[in-house]
Amino acid sequence: MRAYSTCLLLLLAALPAWAQTDNPLFVRPWVDLEPVVRIEPGEYPITAEKAARAALEEARVLFSGMVYGWTFDYTPANSTRSVAESFTLIPIAQIPWGSPRLRVVETQTEEERFWARASYSMDDSETARRSSWESGTALLSEGAGSADVMKGPQAKGLAFQDAVRDAIRIALHGTYVDAPRRIIGDVVLWEDPQSTVRSGMYRTIATVKIMIREVVPYRIF
Repeated sequence: MRAYSTCLLLLLAALPAWAQTDNPLFVRPWVDLEPVVRIEPGEYPITAEKAARAALEEARVLFSGMVYGWTFDYTPANSTRSVAESFTLIPIAQIPWGSPRLRVVETQTEEERFWARASYSMDDSETARRSSWESGTALLSEGAGSADVMKGPQAKGLAFQDAVRDAIRIALHGTYVDAPRRIIGDVVLWEDPQSTVRSGMYRTIATVKIMIREVVPYRIF
């Protein structure tokens, strides 16, 4: 544990100081030190430096989703019309690597897993942007996603994306009686997602807020 904590502190020491705010965001990313599948070459178990950087990168992606979110384009599956489900998620903007307002405040190792507690201090424009999602027009929804661990380290991200898709699907099911042909909108991550590994699968639960911009019904085709 000391080696990983020391490494992470050295990694963060190069970042400039940041100002405290009253409303920082927090996430708790983790990295498996002995992943089941090894796709990339390198030392095994994963080195302290690589684990620290991976945790910081995951935190950066999650905070970007909490502040800026993604645009999504979703086509629900419709067996009666032989329409396959499709879903794309594109970042609206991202917090840059090395941002002085993104910090790791705590680390630990537990059962061959490296954990980090990270915080992000929003500026005034980011605070206003996130606050705008508190409007009653944004749909709050929770979804569950999964991905096979045999897909390698990227499977954790795939499980997260699947959870976002599921949250959108659930929100639409409660909003529209008949499933639309296509839905386009924006989505932000509202809480720190919870991820685990069970029965050979990454499993993630994500809570999001959704703003629908366009709904294309089947009748126009």
